[in-house]
Amino acid sequence: MTISPSPIIERGKRDKEQRRQSLIDSATAVFAERGYDCATTREVAERANCAEGLIHRYFNGKRGLLLAILESRATQVVEDFVGALPDRDTLEEEIEKVILWHLDTMWERRDFMRVAVSQAAIDSEIGRTINEGIHNERVRLTKEKLDRHKRSGRIRSGVELEAIAQTITGIGFALGFSFQVSLGQDRGIARSIAIEAAATLSRGICRR
Repeated sequence: MTISPSPIIERGKRDKEQRRQSLIDSATAVFAERGYDCATTREVAERANCAEGLIHRYFNGKRGLLLAILESRATQVVEDFVGALPDRDTLEEEIEKVILWHLDTMWERRDFMRVAVSQAAIDSEIGRTINEGIHNERVRLTKEKLDRHKRSGRIRSGVELEAIAQTITGIGFALGFSFQVSLGQDRGIARSIAIEAAATLSRGICRR
């Protein structure tokens, strides 16, 4: 005989998940607005309308909360990438749209990106979390797009798709965050560079 979970237990589990997600959402906003170092767990808890002690119970403090945010973002990578980037007919357009997606995404999330990148520079665990959950997933999805073009005969034999996918993702980060956010360069120039980079890459790997 199967014993169903108690409705009270189920409700408690849902309430915990909702509070946990509310703290993650609130911390994302507070970290972006105040910066990681200046933000306090009290501010996060107040915005989430939760007890501050829950941050320590669920996340073991502010650093654990930042790691949870990054892990949560990682689960959204596939959905965001696939939803925004339908397959393209030409290799050049495919690469161009992927790089431009990085530019737009990093600009939209620039305040939190500053927090994540600055902490990754001094905290290796945060860096690994970003690499394993976000960067590597973007590389994998990009490689899948390239593989479709290779199967269609648009990419010459001998091209290492992993290296090209890493290059595309690296250009996306360099232009999307370093160039237009950290250095404050003109976004129009960033887009022009992205388009030219896509054209150059596609010429270099396409079947002639």
